[in-house]
Amino acid sequence: MPNQLTTAGDGLALQVTGPARSAGLVEEDADGATTHRSAVVAYGFDGCILVIDRDTDRVPMVDRVELVTRAAADSESIHRGIDTKIQHSGNGYRVQVPTTGTGLAAGDGLPCHAAPGLLVMAPLDAAVRPRRLLETRRTQAVNSDPA
Repeated sequence: MPNQLTTAGDGLALQVTGPARSAGLVEEDADGATTHRSAVVAYGFDGCILVIDRDTDRVPMVDRVELVTRAAADSESIHRGIDTKIQHSGNGYRVQVPTTGTGLAAGDGLPCHAAPGLLVMAPLDAAVRPRRLLETRRTQAVNSDPA
C-alpha cells in the first residue's frame, strides 16, 4: 500500500524514505546518520508529482527540462512547482509537494518510484507514464556519468 499524503505546515508531504535513498536524494554514513539531504524542486501535474534534485551536477538542467516536458506532454498539464528539501520525519524522510491543481489531497495514497536524482509520485498506470520518466532519467544518468 502506498504512503498517504499528509498535512505538513502549510501544504502536503509524502513519506519517501526508501525511494529517497534509492534516488540518492539522501546519503547516510555507516552508522545511519544523515550526511546529505538534497534540495529539490517538486513539480505538480494532473495526478502526478515529480521531485528532482536541484543540484545541476547531479541532474543537469537540460535533463530536468526533458523530464518536465515529458510529464507535461503526457498529462497535458503542468501546475505549481516549489523549491523544497528532503526533510527528516521520524526515523525517515519526507518531502513537501505541490498539490494545487493536481487533483491530489491529504489522505490520498501515492506510490513513489525512484531513479537517480528523481522521484515520480504517481500510479504506474497513470497518464503521465511514470515508467517512461524513470527509464528516461536512468538513461540520462548513464549518459552523463563521467566514465
